[in-house]
Amino acid sequence: MGYSVEGDYFETCNCTVVCQCTMLSPATNDFCQVFLAWHITRGKKDGVDLSGLNVALAIYSPKQMTDGGWKVALYLDDRAKPDQASALGAIFSGQAGGHLAAVVPLIGTVTGVAPAPISFEKTNGKRHLKVGQVLEMDSEELKGFDGKTAPVISNNPLTVVPAPLRVARAGRIRYEGAWKFEGSGTNGFTTEFKYEA
Repeated sequence: MGYSVEGDYFETCNCTVVCQCTMLSPATNDFCQVFLAWHITRGKKDGVDLSGLNVALAIYSPKQMTDGGWKVALYLDDRAKPDQASALGAIFSGQAGGHLAAVVPLIGTVTGVAPAPISFEKTNGKRHLKVGQVLEMDSEELKGFDGKTAPVISNNPLTVVPAPLRVARAGRIRYEGAWKFEGSGTNGFTTEFKYEA
């Protein structure tokens, strides 16, 4: 039957603004630590409703992300029933095909797929995510030349979302999961997403 999910997305990473990894250039540090968050506003897989659920992914990659060997940890909304959790895991690990399946060859190690309480908040250009005691991050969209809307990057060659990205700046990022990271004032992106297969 396949799947279709859509909703809100944001990410933060340890690169300076604007992250060069999306343009296939090396990260601004010796490695890239990127944290991704999805809130599904509407979606189903094989008839299973996924609306209202959240997912987060932590990625640790080499300086050149396209070299692969990523270490990843996937977190699924603990409110999901077993059939919903199975559907979320299949979609956001790339196993169900679609856009995220293109990322799978870059992954070297999956440190785990775990249920967690996940809150995703969106207020105008601001985003906030909390994944239990493991991850907390926030970002705010920057203002473009018009002083009102965020700068937009379209047609970027490396992204987990097939949509233009609005440029943002991370507030605080704290991760204490498969590895540890803390930072602030670094890169962020926001957008809406739609995945189908």
